[in-house]
Amino acid sequence: MARMLSIGMFVGGCLLANVAQALAISIQYQLFDLGGNEYAYEYTVSNNDTVGGGALTLFDILFDPDLYLYDPNSPDTLPSLQPDSPPEIQAGWTEIILAPATGSTPTVPTAYDVSANTGGLPAGTSLGGFTVKFTWLGGPALPGPQPFEVYDPDTFELLATGVTAPLATVAEPPVWGLLAFGGLALLRRRYRRPLAL
Repeated sequence: MARMLSIGMFVGGCLLANVAQALAISIQYQLFDLGGNEYAYEYTVSNNDTVGGGALTLFDILFDPDLYLYDPNSPDTLPSLQPDSPPEIQAGWTEIILAPATGSTPTVPTAYDVSANTGGLPAGTSLGGFTVKFTWLGGPALPGPQPFEVYDPDTFELLATGVTAPLATVAEPPVWGLLAFGGLALLRRRYRRPLAL
């Protein structure tokens, strides 16, 4: 029984690790509290292996229009969803906010649309600094992960989808490793035979 449980935990851990490694594009974020209901996401985009091995040149990060205030009439002032990336990002990438289509079925969310001005992000590289300011309408819960989409810049074919993840600032032990270790220790203690006297 103990052997089967430990084998199951090992296989499960391997499957999760393989799923994580299989993501061609990953986007991680850091959340900054600007005071009140104002926040900023700073994204780090990693091209682990874009479909076809090429450069990443066009991606959208989707914002639920019910959770993030978007005001197209005042794009330069908060409250508004707006790009706020540093000059080095602005020099190499075009960032725009695509308005939501709330009357459509299904509803088309607001999108932070980012396209490369030149070669894009080559496979095997990462780039941080993509920043968006926004007013959060989600109540006491903090803003969290968002869906994202990767497109072919010429045909606009959808190449990949994913969900942003928080950028880890402190290395933590792998959860599956801790669970497996704890499970093995518990099983060993439970099934240990008493010494014969």
